[in-house]
Amino acid sequence: MSKYIIDANVVLLAGTPVKDIPREQLLCAKKCVDFIQNFMRDKNASLVLDDSGRILKEYRGARKVGNSPNLATVFCNWAHQNMPKYAKDFVHLDEIQENVFQEYPANQQLKEFDPPDRKYIAIAYKHPDSPPIVEASDSKWWGIKEALKENKIEVIFVDEEYIKNKYMKKIGI
Repeated sequence: MSKYIIDANVVLLAGTPVKDIPREQLLCAKKCVDFIQNFMRDKNASLVLDDSGRILKEYRGARKVGNSPNLATVFCNWAHQNMPKYAKDFVHLDEIQENVFQEYPANQQLKEFDPPDRKYIAIAYKHPDSPPIVEASDSKWWGIKEALKENKIEVIFVDEEYIKNKYMKKIGI
């Protein structure tokens, strides 16, 4: 069974109307749509979530893009309907303070990582199968991919070329 932790930005980008997507991000958005559609069709795929609903709350926020139902809405509804199927892959996180988890890796490079995104790392770190995190448009993940790998955490970039170029531009290369 393929297990994934899907960052909410994958869902958000998949649900964004084409007219609202910057030209340089169109291919990444298409790959997000393809990933979400294939994931929902795959009977062997499993969605890994936190048991307190932090990620589902982000998915619900992603539904609000545009004025009409979109793929983010479809995915969010699908995730809720299929929650019993994924219950065995819910991960409990011990939150010491807001966005600070006991299950977070003790790695200097990860110490300053974006607090709201730490839940994805903590879930991957704690889950016995270390499922990969699926990432779309947030380039800071590219900058920590080696530190994550050192902690046996894999990140699947939906559009690796896009995210790499975005990261290089961000750091001035």
